[in-house]
Amino acid sequence: MTAAAAGSARLPLCADLSRAAGEDPIGTAPHWQEVTVLELDVLVWARVRDVAGWTAEQAGVFERLRGKVEASGAGFGLLMSAPDTPGAPLRVRHYALGPGGYARRDFVSDRPQDDWARGLTDTLLEPANLKGWAEVTPPAGPDWHVCTHGTVDAACGKYGVPVYQGLRAGNVRAWRTGHFGGHRFAATAVDLPAGLLWAHLTPDLALRVARRTVAPAEVRGHLRGFAGLPPVAQVVDRELLVRHGWAWLDAPRRADVQADAEGWTVALHHGAGEAAGSVTARVTPAPGLKVPGSSHKPEWMDVKQYHVEWS
Repeated sequence: MTAAAAGSARLPLCADLSRAAGEDPIGTAPHWQEVTVLELDVLVWARVRDVAGWTAEQAGVFERLRGKVEASGAGFGLLMSAPDTPGAPLRVRHYALGPGGYARRDFVSDRPQDDWARGLTDTLLEPANLKGWAEVTPPAGPDWHVCTHGTVDAACGKYGVPVYQGLRAGNVRAWRTGHFGGHRFAATAVDLPAGLLWAHLTPDLALRVARRTVAPAEVRGHLRGFAGLPPVAQVVDRELLVRHGWAWLDAPRRADVQADAEGWTVALHHGAGEAAGSVTARVTPAPGLKVPGSSHKPEWMDVKQYHVEWS
């Protein structure tokens, strides 16, 4: 095949097609009770993703994590972020769901980065082992993890890198981050400790969201959801964020979801003590869309869209 023919065969970026279709990304955030961030060089990311190349120890960690999720129903997030100093010893950040988002703890070690399985074991499976790490006080403020993993999907490289660079230039703490799902939403980011996932960001928009200088109503179409809630409850949570503003993120939130043949009834409980309250909403399917899930494969998939009615 000639270079010209190869170029003509290149698929359009899935993120471009998602935006063109008007896809609403709400309800696509994963549901996480806790998140571990491994600080790993970009070249190490491929080794973590290479299941065939795992050692027995590494495979065993994921088998145990699978069992933990099946037993408890509580999902976890695994993010890989590039350290500022390439080749630095293994460092991990652990976020645990609590009131108003996730609480961050930082641990440093003298281990090589290829000992990443130990970081997962000690944060997610055997936290008593963390006494063998040096805990350091995390800085205040937001942590932005922007997917820049262009070798997984070209859209994340094209759109994620400028967003990461723009956040850093704006003095927002941000990391180049490996694939965490949702190529078609590039540039996509995990906003911790708030626990929000964002879609179709630009450098300017990401900076305004990180600084909370834009009203939630203006960016509702960029929100994938709050990872502390199951997907359907994320749909209701977004409407309440739009209604109450950024202060809504400070409230503890949990949800009860009841499914039936026509949709879901969501009871979202918020606040604590005298400030506690509940709202109930009805979530039903809206007309769906077909979009590509990848910039590198021709297959298109059905995606869910939602409609909310208040009880």
